[in-house]
Amino acid sequence: MCRVVARFSHPSPAAADPCHRAWLGAILHTARTGAATACVVLAIAGCSKPAAPPAPPRPAPAPAPTAAAEQATPKPAAPQPPTTPRQAAAPAPTPAPTPAPAPADDVEADVAAVKDAGTAAVTALLGSLSAATDEDGRVAAIDDIAKLGAAAAPALDKLLEAAAHASERIRWHAVRAIGRIGHDAAPAIPALIDALGDADPIVVTQAAAALGEIRADDPRHAADLPAAEADRFAKALDALVKASSHGDARARRAALKGLKAFNAGPETLGPLFVRLLSDSDPSVILPALRSLADIGEPAVPLLRKALQDPKARYWASIALMEMGPKAASATDDLIALLGTGEIDERMQAGLALAAIGEPAAAATDELAALLETPDGALRFTGAYALGRVRGAGADAALEKAAADPDAFLATIAAWARARIHPDDVALVDAAVTRLGEGLKSDRPNVRAASLRGLADLRGAIADEREAAVAHDMVRLLADPKPDVSMAAAEALVQMGPTAVATLEEALGDPSLRMPAVQLLAALGKLSHPAVDSLTKALEETDTLVQGEAALALASVGSEAAEAIPGLVRILTAPAAPDTAEPSATDAVGTVAGNRLAAAYALGKIGPAASAAVAPLVALADKGDDPMLATMASWALLKIEPGNAKHFEQAVPRLRKALRSDREMARVEAARALGEIGAPAKSAIPMLELMSDGDPSEAVRAAAAAALRALKNGAETR
Repeated sequence: MCRVVARFSHPSPAAADPCHRAWLGAILHTARTGAATACVVLAIAGCSKPAAPPAPPRPAPAPAPTAAAEQATPKPAAPQPPTTPRQAAAPAPTPAPTPAPAPADDVEADVAAVKDAGTAAVTALLGSLSAATDEDGRVAAIDDIAKLGAAAAPALDKLLEAAAHASERIRWHAVRAIGRIGHDAAPAIPALIDALGDADPIVVTQAAAALGEIRADDPRHAADLPAAEADRFAKALDALVKASSHGDARARRAALKGLKAFNAGPETLGPLFVRLLSDSDPSVILPALRSLADIGEPAVPLLRKALQDPKARYWASIALMEMGPKAASATDDLIALLGTGEIDERMQAGLALAAIGEPAAAATDELAALLETPDGALRFTGAYALGRVRGAGADAALEKAAADPDAFLATIAAWARARIHPDDVALVDAAVTRLGEGLKSDRPNVRAASLRGLADLRGAIADEREAAVAHDMVRLLADPKPDVSMAAAEALVQMGPTAVATLEEALGDPSLRMPAVQLLAALGKLSHPAVDSLTKALEETDTLVQGEAALALASVGSEAAEAIPGLVRILTAPAAPDTAEPSATDAVGTVAGNRLAAAYALGKIGPAASAAVAPLVALADKGDDPMLATMASWALLKIEPGNAKHFEQAVPRLRKALRSDREMARVEAARALGEIGAPAKSAIPMLELMSDGDPSEAVRAAAAAALRALKNGAETR
């Protein structure tokens, strides 16, 4: 209902944008040291053996790409200041007797040998870079240099040349390698600042990550830096703040993570972000709002300060609204804004309090006062917010509003009273009756508000009446107003198991069939009772319904085994002439797209789908459709997890799938790579970037889980 009120009262694109994600806190900084540096530390500790040439250094987490054409955001290291500029992850000493210290001459010789070996490695790799004749060769050489970490400092000049290359792919790999060097790459900061303005957002993400890595690798406090270095870091900080308002979400996230390495407090960041919110250009303000919402609770002090600025307070209220309960410390500031300022500012303050919820119950009296104002937007906001904060002291005001001639206000007030007193059976029953009537209103906003209100009260409604409510909701899936049909879809998903039977029934209505099958997919395993109907839908002449039914069966998983014959039939359907070209669409509803969906569903069903092994092997080996071959490989891993041959062939295909435009393909490819374990370690750089930079939260989570499995050396097959 919050979105309904926001859209009805103030058509702010920021208020209607649900895509913000909360900042989940800093990730631990991992020291970027190669084997060479580790050997130096061991030598100083008393290692007197002649130093062997360093083994390939173990790369630390660093930026690498996401989806289409390696488009992804870097994974900048967050600050965990090392004890020295070159802190090394050396093995812990054993409890054996301490050996006598090595002679100083031996130690110096060991250190010199290690340094010479490191220099030789850089020289050899620079030779490979110069000798490379194509983009792939240059990128491979740059990535090998990056693996040296701090030992790659002698290559800085060549990396800076590569960072100015015409190829954006070479540029971002070079910028990434510069960041891996650490604080010895500080002279490159001006070039990295310039790279934050690159036309390619992936270059921007890598530049932001590199600046964060360089600062995180320097343990000195800003006050202890020489003037020239302090000025260089200050310029980098200001550039990262600007980049945090980049139009690309991946670049914004990378800039925010880079900022964490600077340990800048609200006193530093506050004026910078308030300045962004005071800008008159929405193209600056809206990305800044998203950035602040991404930061989450640590940004609340900045936003509280912005509430004092007449130019910024409306936008600050929107950002606080997106943070929800994390913005509880701003309650008093928002209460103060309720009684001052323009109507839209007061309304937005009320919506922010509503998003905070019960921790903002102190605002009850001020919110109740909004019900007495002549402005409709403020009255709607007051009623809605009272329901969200459970303002028990506003019963009289809400009772009066529930009898208001304005059906929208009366509907919201009825919902609010029931939400505040969910154990009052009579009150809940009256509210459900009122909201049920609202579903039939000729006003779209009343229909949408009633849908959301009923879904919100679902736990307080008696079971038999809840089923009737779900039945009434389904017909609004065909509402001509998109806001209403979307509200109906959201409400039915919230209803959970109660909605399954009525959605299954809706499969028989041509006007409701498509949204019904899509919602059954969204309900996942809860849709198991509808498997029989979904299996029959695989035989529909409407190919779009076929494909969506396959995806719904995939969401049910292993309990959808009865659909295997129908899925195999779709899987083996001959390719249509228009899908033979590599550029052909693989969208659900086409022959190619439905084969993909069927392969995905068979993989989700798992070992029970053994009848699909032969056709899946044929599709994986044929390879004329790379996406289908990848999906078939993944499905084979799920159906026959003990077959080593499937694993050997799957890794390169799954790595390609990580760059797919389709979220489903990236999620499942990441999961499969994590399950394969050690043989899939070549995918680590890509997964590192995806874990922070992919636009999809589901993909980021899958990539992070895969990384944990691969870095722990887990073998799950």
